[in-house]
Amino acid sequence: MTKRLFAAFALSLVLAPAAMADTFKVGVDQTVTLKLTAPANSVVVGNATVADVSVYDSNTLLITGKAFGTTNLVVLDRAGKTIYQNTLAVGGETDTGLTIVRGGGNYSYSCVDKCRATPMVGDAPQHFQDVMTTVTAKAGPAQGQ
Repeated sequence: MTKRLFAAFALSLVLAPAAMADTFKVGVDQTVTLKLTAPANSVVVGNATVADVSVYDSNTLLITGKAFGTTNLVVLDRAGKTIYQNTLAVGGETDTGLTIVRGGGNYSYSCVDKCRATPMVGDAPQHFQDVMTTVTAKAGPAQGQ
């Protein structure tokens, strides 16, 4: 009995890191594809404010990170059987991003060739609004307005 209990405990320790490493990761404002092994019929996201999922075709999903955090994704086939289930972790910056924390507020920058302010969920409200005003002002002339 003790040997079986010890073996089960050892197996759970071996498998636990693999289960934790299985989290599906996506960046804020980034879209990644997820190929399914069987055709999907229903797709459910636990918290749609964190991530959005679009169906490209019955075997391909497009997952977009919307806000920092974690949620879950469940995909069912036509018979209602779960064909995919996982945690979605939406994270932040890539190696080209910079966040400055000043006075309790976050200020985000994209540093591709040089650092420029970029709107990011969680930024200081006035900074976010100022950047969005610039972005939307630029969009008007591009649309011929």
